Amino acid sequence: MGRQVFALAGAFVIVFACVWMGLSERLGAHPFWAVKIGWLGGAAGAGLALVLILVRVPPRWRLALGAVGTVAALAAAKIGAARFAASYAEDALAGRFWFIGWICVAAALVVMLQALLGWRR
Repeated sequence: MGRQVFALAGAFVIVFACVWMGLSERLGAHPFWAVKIGWLGGAAGAGLALVLILVRVPPRWRLALGAVGTVAALAAAKIGAARFAASYAEDALAGRFWFIGWICVAAALVVMLQALLGWRR
């Protein structure tokens, strides 16, 4: 259990460091939201990963959940950004998909990285 918690802390630090250095902004997040999504998504992902650890979900299922969640959230964020830009910032729902999609990307990355870092044979 202690190894899993240390892996969770490491995953949160890695995701937040990437967000802090501007990786999410370079991938398409709004510059105003770039650090906010790291805090919100990292906390949500840490909470979800902790619940999955306590329920004793196997690491490969946590890894699969994180990978599928990352791809789905990134697709939602990209589609939301494209629709928001195409509507000249009038489509509020697309803007929410863009913002919440990036939060979900950070959360899913924390779950996926925790599963990778906490993997044991």
